[in-house]
Amino acid sequence: MSYIEPSFEIDEKGRVLCQYHTQYPFFKKPNKTRYEERKMEKLLTCKTCAHYYNNNCYFPRSEIDTIEYDRFRRRFVCSLCGNKIDRMLTVIQKLYVESRYGIKIPLICCFCYESLKRNNFIEQSKLRREQLRGKLNYTILLTLIFSLFVLLTGKVFFFFGLLALFIFGLITTLHKRRELKKGIEYYKNNFLSDDANSWEQD
Repeated sequence: MSYIEPSFEIDEKGRVLCQYHTQYPFFKKPNKTRYEERKMEKLLTCKTCAHYYNNNCYFPRSEIDTIEYDRFRRRFVCSLCGNKIDRMLTVIQKLYVESRYGIKIPLICCFCYESLKRNNFIEQSKLRREQLRGKLNYTILLTLIFSLFVLLTGKVFFFFGLLALFIFGLITTLHKRRELKKGIEYYKNNFLSDDANSWEQD
């Protein structure tokens, strides 16, 4: 049985579209309403394509199911910020190019794609890191205030619960900051020329 060879494009919002997806005419419909835009976001997956149900895509249905399962488990993250890739077709494009042509391409989320397009990726990444730092400082302050209140009222059990939440938030925030820093390094090594590799680190 012959299979459909996918072909991809990126729209103005940085979303990967498959030109052989059976919903492609809807994806390309101009002047979509807000409701239609939300609907499109839900349809941007192989599982809404007739070729998936007919099992005649380049990727077998079982493989698509595995890819989708791995995506939900955060196996695919943005190379530039570490965030989970929300759109399945972004992952499918990467895997197809690697499988078909032996070319490795980075996974990039729509937010980072937009900043690359505007040529302000480093500035945006630094801003996001500073926002996380501010959030961390705010969390520390609130934790200290509530901890003092809890200790004064003698409710030690609540103190340990609050401490656990604080530690979880601290680890999550530090992880996100580290991923953003790694993303800047990745950008520096793969997107910039050697004479443009000057940037500040904190």
